Amino acid sequence: MVCFPGHLSLEENHTDALERNKLSGDNRQPYALQAAGTSFYVISHPKHIAELSRNTQNFSFVEFSVDIVKATGMSPEGIAKTYNLDPDALDAKVDHFKHPMKDKHFEHLNRQLHTTQLSPSSQNNNLPSLDQTILTWLQNHLTIPNLQEYSLVQNDLEVNFYEFVNTVFIRAGENAFFGPALARNHPDVAHDFQIYDELHWRDLYLFPPFLAPELTAIKGKLTAQFKKYLALPKQERDKQNPSWFTPNFELALDKLEVGEQDKAVFFLMLYLATNTNTPKLLFWCLAHLLSSPATCLDKIRAEISPAFTGDELTDPSYLLTPGNCPTFEFFYLEVLRFRSHSVSARVVTADTVLPAPGSFLLRKGAKVLIPYRVFHFDETIFGKDAKFFKPERWESLPASARGVVRAFGGGKSICPGRYLAEREVKKAVALMMRRFDFEVLAEGGPGKWMPKGDDSRPGVGMMGIEKGGDFKVRVRKREVV
Repeated sequence: MVCFPGHLSLEENHTDALERNKLSGDNRQPYALQAAGTSFYVISHPKHIAELSRNTQNFSFVEFSVDIVKATGMSPEGIAKTYNLDPDALDAKVDHFKHPMKDKHFEHLNRQLHTTQLSPSSQNNNLPSLDQTILTWLQNHLTIPNLQEYSLVQNDLEVNFYEFVNTVFIRAGENAFFGPALARNHPDVAHDFQIYDELHWRDLYLFPPFLAPELTAIKGKLTAQFKKYLALPKQERDKQNPSWFTPNFELALDKLEVGEQDKAVFFLMLYLATNTNTPKLLFWCLAHLLSSPATCLDKIRAEISPAFTGDELTDPSYLLTPGNCPTFEFFYLEVLRFRSHSVSARVVTADTVLPAPGSFLLRKGAKVLIPYRVFHFDETIFGKDAKFFKPERWESLPASARGVVRAFGGGKSICPGRYLAEREVKKAVALMMRRFDFEVLAEGGPGKWMPKGDDSRPGVGMMGIEKGGDFKVRVRKREVV
């Protein structure tokens, strides 16, 4: 018997629905979510999630990925060339990068390219090289004179903090994966991307273009910019581009004979994957630091001090070595727990009955969502005060609690950029706390100015802020003692 105890429209706050359906303990039963005529089933019981992770034949991430590629603007011809392929033909065409799995889909090649670039276990220097490029860019850019371009006033550095942090660190990611040529030829990409990023959730829910005109317009503008970027001489684009991934990604698409318009769509998706989460994670780290007691900030500044010579981060590995900066580490973990909103998605490829508890039949073709955020507030793991931001909770939590926090997704679709994100954010926070003092230009304490996270619907990682929730901050050079 099919029984879904709840139903949710996108007009309703998704987090409120989790509370309403009492998704805790053994009461975490599936419920239906309706979006633009498409039904999704929200799954949150650990046994049900284990079945989705185990049964990759009946629950496909690749099928969902194809839906998103279509929604982003990929043509049927582009999808046929990249996702509907005979594995032997794929091996023959992509001779630069041997395809390791007997599967029809480009998704696996794309993931292996990402892993080779971003995994610390890869037998190459790709991750450290990219990591160092980002650090160099940040060290050079994070100075009061360079940041003046973001200021709302002439004789001081005052910024809308959420917009400021996002723009600076989207540019850092852009430079790392695309080199300086993209910004030089299309300086508005970082700004336009933030508009797209706020609207992109509609593609995740497969909204048709007529129901998402703003998204359709900004997506078209960005795709056109990437198409022009790809029309530049390859030597100009690759010059000073530190990324191993980007030119090899393009090479794979070329060998599969993907057209220029579809290549531009793929590059927009790469830009999204690179920049949608890390800037938001950094913002929440900084915002919570600004709202914390001064003693907490002083303690973190003392912990990170051995990594610096003056205001230069000369020993970045010190920040990442376990035990060196415990307060900083607990703070980072609590931000991940408290502010992430990641969701995994699958498409049901065959009628499947979920295991007990309950008896739920998922029909072939159904879309399934796993909102990991519900686990982040499990009182049996994080305590009765789980709904509050409290970094010190991590001092007494078992090591296994870290595995419960799925800020970067989980299973087959876990984000391969999670290692780079942690390195980049910790170094950026350390640099900014070392170099600058911040004054919040808002009345009242943190309860008045701290923006509310936008948890109205599931997302792909870190949550943004509710519309109109940005706040002004004055930034001044800090004298290092």
